[in-house]
Amino acid sequence: MEVGPRDVKEGNVFVGRRDVTGKGQPMGCKQFVATLADTLDEIQGNLFQRALSLREESTRRIDDLAEFEAFFTPSDKEKPEIHGGLALCHFVDCEEMEAILKKLKVTVRCVPIDGDIHSSDEPGKCLFSGQDSKQRGVFAKAY
Repeated sequence: MEVGPRDVKEGNVFVGRRDVTGKGQPMGCKQFVATLADTLDEIQGNLFQRALSLREESTRRIDDLAEFEAFFTPSDKEKPEIHGGLALCHFVDCEEMEAILKKLKVTVRCVPIDGDIHSSDEPGKCLFSGQDSKQRGVFAKAY
């Protein structure tokens, strides 16, 4: 929202939104106040949907250590590009896992809880040690 001296004289504000493409538009102050709550709800909904889409596009289930390493290894080690995303992997907290995560500069971000779209009770094998695992964790690299 922008308000300049001329806008004040005319009783207008200039409103632009970053959640949708397009240019801003002038609006009367009364109209702005009357529509503000609905507009903010719409903006919040749009940003939330964008974040969910990005999370879904960036998340991959990985059940193979070689695939995990490739997912988090840059193509150009001299100028590492941003790559990878979120990896959902079976794990058991163990020394093997700690060593591999340290080498790749990856961390466990969270363990999804029941009811989360990514929660998983299916049994599997720890990606790092081969031990039986009852859960998946979310792994990622910080940039």
